[in-house]
Amino acid sequence: MAKNRTVLIAGHAAGLGEALRARFESAGYGVVSVSRSAPSPWGVDLTDADAVERLFQHLDQHCPPLAGVIHNAMQFHRQPLMQTSPQTLEAVWKSMVLTAFNTAQAAIPRLAKTGGGTLIFSGASGSLKAGPGFSAFSASKFALRGLTQAMAREHAADGIHVAHVVIDGLIRSAKTTERFKPDADSALIEPEALAEQYLHLFEQPPSVWTEELNIRPTAHTR
Repeated sequence: MAKNRTVLIAGHAAGLGEALRARFESAGYGVVSVSRSAPSPWGVDLTDADAVERLFQHLDQHCPPLAGVIHNAMQFHRQPLMQTSPQTLEAVWKSMVLTAFNTAQAAIPRLAKTGGGTLIFSGASGSLKAGPGFSAFSASKFALRGLTQAMAREHAADGIHVAHVVIDGLIRSAKTTERFKPDADSALIEPEALAEQYLHLFEQPPSVWTEELNIRPTAHTR
């Protein structure tokens, strides 16, 4: 993959988002990060298909050709099933599945036109198993996983590598510390190490494309 191309991080956040930007830029890619709270033109509601298309048109006009997309958009939600409203379920689904759908529909024609590229979708332990209180979250993560599997089979012939990354653990960040309060002995995923795995997926030869990567931290032992 030529390095004078653009990587879009859809759903940028501190921690992994910053590590991804640093690692891909050091590898020679141009990196554009978007989130709902970012300043214009990178403040985009990815649930809005028209807004996503305008974003990609802006990339077409102002950035090198697209190398691929890393989709990190999500809405963490934990609530008992009987307290979860239909509106909440829909909002959580939109944050993870509709955003991925809209982003892929905009990216795939552009990647196919220029010879291919990579789409990576960040999953979670809730992509594979659902615990109490995670009905909305896991229903959405399960759906995202199914969407990526369909994409991988439909568009491999277009030279598009679709990969789903199961992040089965907590990523070290200020938000992780605030939300989950891990103790000093907790095994955490280092964002820089995770970013390295994403770059590896981008640069895999087609004969060994990984469709799903399962990341799980292991505590250091002495």
